[in-house]
Amino acid sequence: MNFSKRKSNFSILSVFAVGLAVVALTIAALPGLTNSIARASGAGLDVEVPFEIAALKTPGLVAPYFLQDNHGTMVVSDQAGGVYSVTLGGKVTPLADKTKIKNPAGVAIGPAGFGSYQGSIFVLAAVGDIKGPCEVERIDKSGAVSTFAKLPDPAATECRDLEFGAAGSPFAGKLYAVASGNASIYAIDSSGKASAFGTYNKPVVFELTTISFPPASDAKAAGMMLVGMRAQGSFAAKVGRISMIGADGKMKDEVYLVGFIRPSGFAWSPSSFGSYSDELMIADTGKFASENSNERDGTVYRVEKEIARGFATGLMDPTDMKFIGSKAVICDPAEKGKGQGAIVIISSLL
Repeated sequence: MNFSKRKSNFSILSVFAVGLAVVALTIAALPGLTNSIARASGAGLDVEVPFEIAALKTPGLVAPYFLQDNHGTMVVSDQAGGVYSVTLGGKVTPLADKTKIKNPAGVAIGPAGFGSYQGSIFVLAAVGDIKGPCEVERIDKSGAVSTFAKLPDPAATECRDLEFGAAGSPFAGKLYAVASGNASIYAIDSSGKASAFGTYNKPVVFELTTISFPPASDAKAAGMMLVGMRAQGSFAAKVGRISMIGADGKMKDEVYLVGFIRPSGFAWSPSSFGSYSDELMIADTGKFASENSNERDGTVYRVEKEIARGFATGLMDPTDMKFIGSKAVICDPAEKGKGQGAIVIISSLL
């Protein structure tokens, strides 16, 4: 059953009556539903029925920033320092605490064929302070941390995402690091050699947020890299976009999607994600909480027929989103206020 909000030929009263009936039937079929869906009275997390949204309790995790799926368990970087393993039940285990990795950002897990590093955890981190140059650290199974790669440009600061190229795509076999300080992406091979892949400062300098790789079934962007970006210094509300990058590192003239504030995480939902299976979901940070009096303008969109439609609201500063099993998992480092975040999970109830 599809509960999306769509126009119909019924009168307003009829639509309202039908809506109440549907909700009543859903509640009858799903005991405890009223307690499991976070509904906002003013500010707060909210999502379409029949999905639920909730902040996961994760003692020891302060401000979750980026994440990856590690066989059903999350690997999460913390803006307060450190990288952690987190279960969907909220159990937190340090992989490298803040004394070992002070300023982590994107995380990635070595795939088969990437040298001898299958299963190794890689972390893009700033050296020194948060504005320092970015380098890639590797956490081995014993918890030891070593530098795997240094980005060749000292202007590569403001560390963001770290992703392995999708298997079977032109990007396979490389690790890609995003540095927003110089609007650049770097490609890293299994020997640890990093080289510039592309710089995106024309026609304006772009703030980069995240990268992803579409499935082969995506007719518009198959074989491409997708990059979330926003013109630096722009005060216009909806200039954020998702751009397409070819294997040569060049940005295509055609934009994949536009009309966001700051698209920060996107992933395709699995077939088990209820009525919105196999759709592109996009987390939009909105304006940073520190810039807009903690307004909850973080939003999750779903894409239907190349149109982004609102799906979940009330987040503060979502910075990354992945699917783990049948759940959408979102890092929001400011969910509970400045410097205090949460992992937010959206689940289907069907």
